[in-house]
Amino acid sequence: MNVTQEAIDAIEETARVTVGWPDNRLWESRDKDTRFRSLFGASSTIVAEIWHRIEGTVAAEDPNAKQKHLLWALVFLKVYATSEDVHCSIVGWPHVQTFRKYSWYFVEKIFNLQDDVIVWKNRFNGQPDLENILYDCMITVDCLDCSCSEPFPASKDMYSKKFNGPGIKYEVGICIKTGHIVWINGPFPAGNSEVTIFRGYLEGELEDWELVETDTGLRGVTKARIPDQGITSGERKQKSVARARHETVNGKLKVFNVLVAYFHHHAERDRAAMFEKHALCFGAVSVITQLKLASGEIPYDVEYDVHYS
Repeated sequence: MNVTQEAIDAIEETARVTVGWPDNRLWESRDKDTRFRSLFGASSTIVAEIWHRIEGTVAAEDPNAKQKHLLWALVFLKVYATSEDVHCSIVGWPHVQTFRKYSWYFVEKIFNLQDDVIVWKNRFNGQPDLENILYDCMITVDCLDCSCSEPFPASKDMYSKKFNGPGIKYEVGICIKTGHIVWINGPFPAGNSEVTIFRGYLEGELEDWELVETDTGLRGVTKARIPDQGITSGERKQKSVARARHETVNGKLKVFNVLVAYFHHHAERDRAAMFEKHALCFGAVSVITQLKLASGEIPYDVEYDVHYS
């Protein structure tokens, strides 16, 4: 991380003032970090890191945009209530239009950090000898469905089996060696198959020798290795643990309620607008989550020594 303790303290003080923490209650308590994460979805260190990365751009674009407005955006992503009054009540009752303006402004600024934070070539990190690899997996791949309101007109391609209703699908790739997010792709209507999504994008980004670990959703795909494609029981166990960690990272993404609750922005008026808004939110949440992983919040290390040559 590139932030000082002074910068972290500044974020925490801004948060204390923004949420209107009462003077008769102790802010500096043992549960401060838990409280901070419950409101903003990340530690004050991660929030300070985000501010450090975007501060220069924000200052040049809008001198009125402040740290508190970044916190508004994080509350929006973390809480994602059906009424914006709920968000406004948490951060001191700004006008709804003002909250909306700055929340989306900072969601987009976090989203724009993707190229610096989620780096495809980083799937090779931790690999000691790439030159002698024949057929190996660098990443686990899985698709994640997010529920949304039914767009108008209704369409079968939005149907998600996971929700028995409309949804938006994303593809996520996790480096097996490091546990970091190195690939996100979407949004797609949830009715799209994992095979279609994989073949349309990620498959073409892989090296000739490169495979991916995945679940049965990519059965029959040449570049994919599903659970039963392990030579020994030990290898199949390693594959299982790697996929389980991927599910844990998916869970970290869904700490933010914007990826769990029915996404309702622009749904009835325009599907394209809804997809654009949701993509901003998913990208921003992915950036925040990857910064958390890079700071050491990896669920657990994976022992993986599976070869398909």
